[in-house]
Amino acid sequence: MTRLKRCMMVLFGIGSLLLAGCGAGGSDVTLYDVSGTVSYKGKPVPFGSVLFIADADEGNTGPQGVAEINDGKFNTAEAGRGVVGGAYKVIIKGRSVRASAEDDEGQRAEPLFADYQTAVVFPEENTVEKFEVPERRSKPGATFEE
Repeated sequence: MTRLKRCMMVLFGIGSLLLAGCGAGGSDVTLYDVSGTVSYKGKPVPFGSVLFIADADEGNTGPQGVAEINDGKFNTAEAGRGVVGGAYKVIIKGRSVRASAEDDEGQRAEPLFADYQTAVVFPEENTVEKFEVPERRSKPGATFEE
């Protein structure tokens, strides 16, 4: 193989890798904000997180989204990352105090409930969701689905 052919093959290979990387969901992906409320036993969840996992089983290969819960409210635009729309698995974690803080009696933050999972199909636009975590008789640290 001549030197020119080898050089051309290397350049072609590098170019192919660069083009493949550009189409893999980089900066051209439009994310939509998700905001709303989370309650448990009829009361706002004081602290926690909402995790949005694209449901590959339903054909969604978008990026993962996340939002913090503060006093029962969350907003990916304020503290987190939005979604691309489509089917998502939503995992909600709730605590009585911030995960890194201690409560008034010096105790570590314990989960209010087992991680709760549900499914949502988001539109390709900013959206508002209301989540009510049902009471279950499961141990904190476990995950239960709706």
